[in-house]
Amino acid sequence: MINSVRLYYISCRGLVRNLARFEDAAGGSGLQIGACVEGAVQLSVPTRECQGDGAWGRLLGGCVCAPGHEKVGETCKVCSIGYFKPTNESGGCRLCPPKSTTGHGGAERCDCLQGYYRLPSDPDLLGCTKPPSAPVNVTADRHSSSVLGLLWDPPHDLGGREEVMYSVGCVEKRAETSSQWEQCREDVFFLPGSANLTTTAVNITGLNGFCDYRLHIRARNALSIYHGATAGSEAVITVHRWNIPMILTAAPVQEISVAQMVPAPRADRKPLPWLGLVVAMAGLLFLVIIFSTACSLHRHYSKNTFDPMIELVPINPGMAFRRAEEPEPGPDSRAEGGNGVEWVVQLLGPHSSRLLENLKEALVERRQLTLGKELGKGEFGSVYEGIFTSEENVDIRVAVKTIRVGIYTQEDLHEFLREAEIMRSFDHENVIRLLGVTLERGDSLTHLPMPLVILPFMKHGDLRRFIIATRYGDIPMFVPLQSLLRFMVDIAAGMDYLSSHGFLHRDLAARNCMLGDNLRVCVADFGLSKNVESSDYYRQKETARVPVKWMAMESLSESKYSTKSDVWAFGVTMWEIVSRGRTPYPGVQNHELLDLLMTGQRLKQPEDCGSELYEVMCTCWSKDPNKRPGFAALGETLKGLLSVLPPLEASEEAYYINQGLEAAACQDVGHSCASEMEETAAGNVYMPAPSCAPPAANRDLEENLEEDNYLLFINSGSAVEGD
Repeated sequence: MINSVRLYYISCRGLVRNLARFEDAAGGSGLQIGACVEGAVQLSVPTRECQGDGAWGRLLGGCVCAPGHEKVGETCKVCSIGYFKPTNESGGCRLCPPKSTTGHGGAERCDCLQGYYRLPSDPDLLGCTKPPSAPVNVTADRHSSSVLGLLWDPPHDLGGREEVMYSVGCVEKRAETSSQWEQCREDVFFLPGSANLTTTAVNITGLNGFCDYRLHIRARNALSIYHGATAGSEAVITVHRWNIPMILTAAPVQEISVAQMVPAPRADRKPLPWLGLVVAMAGLLFLVIIFSTACSLHRHYSKNTFDPMIELVPINPGMAFRRAEEPEPGPDSRAEGGNGVEWVVQLLGPHSSRLLENLKEALVERRQLTLGKELGKGEFGSVYEGIFTSEENVDIRVAVKTIRVGIYTQEDLHEFLREAEIMRSFDHENVIRLLGVTLERGDSLTHLPMPLVILPFMKHGDLRRFIIATRYGDIPMFVPLQSLLRFMVDIAAGMDYLSSHGFLHRDLAARNCMLGDNLRVCVADFGLSKNVESSDYYRQKETARVPVKWMAMESLSESKYSTKSDVWAFGVTMWEIVSRGRTPYPGVQNHELLDLLMTGQRLKQPEDCGSELYEVMCTCWSKDPNKRPGFAALGETLKGLLSVLPPLEASEEAYYINQGLEAAACQDVGHSCASEMEETAAGNVYMPAPSCAPPAANRDLEENLEEDNYLLFINSGSAVEGD
């Protein structure tokens, strides 16, 4: 007899993932259609398969937060007042740009404040601007009876825009007519013109000395075309007929006339017999003062003019320079050669001939280089900002790597110069190139030369610091996916160049990729690089510190490196970029990494990373090196992913990133903009290898974790933790 019947069934529990909601479904019921959460819109219909074991399959399609909403967990929250989001994307709400705001939450764009405007072509991310104020310091000078020179200075307030143009108008009042102002006659000409002027001077010809003239100088920018010139953009000056001395004044919008001064009749003047003598003595005294001042200025200038043969060294973190406190070299020292090559050959040891032969084309005169402030420190020494004067007398802003001051060995010197030797032949827009090397005599303790390696100055510093700063808001901007993909394309192009010339990088990471002022990425830091033209791989035998969490499996287990191991590191670098600077394998100790990789585990798909891009990363992490793609193929694949995204104008991208960097430098209200930029300058320069640089006391936690990702490999092939 049956007392009871219990039915059990397997179901897929309802869930919300990637802003798509799926209700409970019976196990094995097949494809289920989800719905976007409130405030989200679907890119394509979200679907998932409810499998027979009660597990959900892979999500297809998806949703993103609608304009005016930002993603918070698995919900879309309305943007607060003063914030906006213009497009369907997973990014957050953005603060309204300057001189704009929103009147309600959930705004897609910010409206300009009263008196401020946008051009139709201005993007929503650009702040609102206004027409300029009036020109200032307007003066006039009569060159002849019919020619007048008009001068002025730019407006104090440009309205937030960079462009400014001027137009000049003229009205006259004739003595023989009534008191009405009329347009100037046709024979009055303005040189070089009267409209669309970009200079602050104009000559007016064809004037009549018996007429009064009123001249209008209007300042304009692109907004003036759409909103008209305002009264505050115009300055007016009145010039009276010149049968009297001209006394000219000017003010914005305000007409200031020159009162007529009638000279006293000649009969009323009393003769002053001593007046001529006083004037002559005053003139003579004036000439003496002028001559004395000119001599003083000449001596001061001569005293402070830099001798091109004298070394300049930094004396503080600012941009000041002073002469090095060294005796001037005598004839004997100069006879040793301009670049010190002869005596360096004797001091560098048995390998000096090959090293110097390879660096011969890169050697430059020390007098061509001026050192400035210190930018950072590394294993070998410091990095300074500098000015390099080329043979064509062109000054170039550069970064200069120096060897540390004090006792160091020939081995240290060889290792320092070896990186320059590797870089000497590099010529690619995505690879840091060597500008020059100088060799000068060192101190009396070591008698070794003090080399200086000259590299391009990279304005925005290393890529990892840059994207971390944007993530934490230190740089108040959002770097779009298009820019991140372009960074990856640049790195792939640089690595393809290196691999095609037989070079292994062995330390590829976001921290070793530099971002220039044109927002192009250059691969840098070749301290671990090897030339393997005669072989397909390199096996590590000597002691060296290596970047564990960027290393391929065969490098960790066998100390074996090849182009395919650089491809593995490129996959990790891509992961760093799309995760906006996060440290790979968080929570995993260095000694645990190889075992984790051997079990088939890899870095997880970052948030906001599309499936197609993640699949490209995974191809770089294949256990079999032969199955990993080459850099040329990776570059083409990334270009394909970039091509399907909305185009982003390079000029707009550069404008917003530079604006963000300037805002970051000035965001501390407790300091002046100039001092704040000085304090943060080290974040925007070419730095030495992070693998060599000890963590500074003020580095954030992520940068300290990065230091732990290096192990010391010894020639037995095993790894022990470094100091």
